[in-house]
Amino acid sequence: MEVLKKCWKWFWGQSVFNKIVIIGLFAAFVPFVLPTVVAWFRPTMIHVGVAFYTYERGIQPQGMNSLYFFERRNLVSDCSIRHEEQSVPSGRAKAPDPQAWVLIKLLLENVSDRDITNLRVGVRSPAINQTTQLLTAPTLVATGNKEAPPDVKPLYVISIARIPGTSSVVVSLKTPIDDNLRDFIYVKRRPVTIQVPYVSADEFRQYPPIVSRTNAVKMLNREGVLRSGDEAFADEKLQVTVLPLNESNMKEQEVPYRVLPRAKTCSEAEAGVW
Repeated sequence: MEVLKKCWKWFWGQSVFNKIVIIGLFAAFVPFVLPTVVAWFRPTMIHVGVAFYTYERGIQPQGMNSLYFFERRNLVSDCSIRHEEQSVPSGRAKAPDPQAWVLIKLLLENVSDRDITNLRVGVRSPAINQTTQLLTAPTLVATGNKEAPPDVKPLYVISIARIPGTSSVVVSLKTPIDDNLRDFIYVKRRPVTIQVPYVSADEFRQYPPIVSRTNAVKMLNREGVLRSGDEAFADEKLQVTVLPLNESNMKEQEVPYRVLPRAKTCSEAEAGVW
């Protein structure tokens, strides 16, 4: 109490300008420490981890051949996580249309021994727009939609029916990289951030969670372990079908797609680091 009295007395002894600066710094600092303070007084049932990566599949001319490739890269460090390519004589292959996406991956861990039902997770990021899709394992019952609360930037709200006790799930928000997003990430070099303003469920009231930065490689490995049933992300494979010799060459169509700037080659230890 004496410390608070001394701080209060010191504050009132400052000039008007200093008071304004102190109040402004305090107001900017509070949102960052609020989740931690809430966690101190009320242990949470859910832990939230996040990682970003881009996935690109494309075609590049290579003399008389066409080079088909796909690549996953850590969006934060721009390090290549996985790259596969296949060179095929031009006109002799079928492959999916080239395209690139930003994927936000959320690891939601139920750290209690009770089921969490009707979990709602609000997410906000520059990498979310009207084309964003929610991807989950086939066994997970979940939906996603954009909401626009009054006077607040739109949220993407993920709703999950049930997460059993002491278990975890990985969900992905997949957004195609259009001209605006490409300009934001690779021309203006602005950071892609994520905010999770709140989580809520039948078992607890709405509160702002602590969001941990999860290594992108570890996130992908964890997702592979948790995934069950049919392949949920089949388009993240290099899918090139070479035509039989008795079939004539295909006329390759010009696809209006620009390959993303080349990713950095990093060691395995640093590839997934924020």
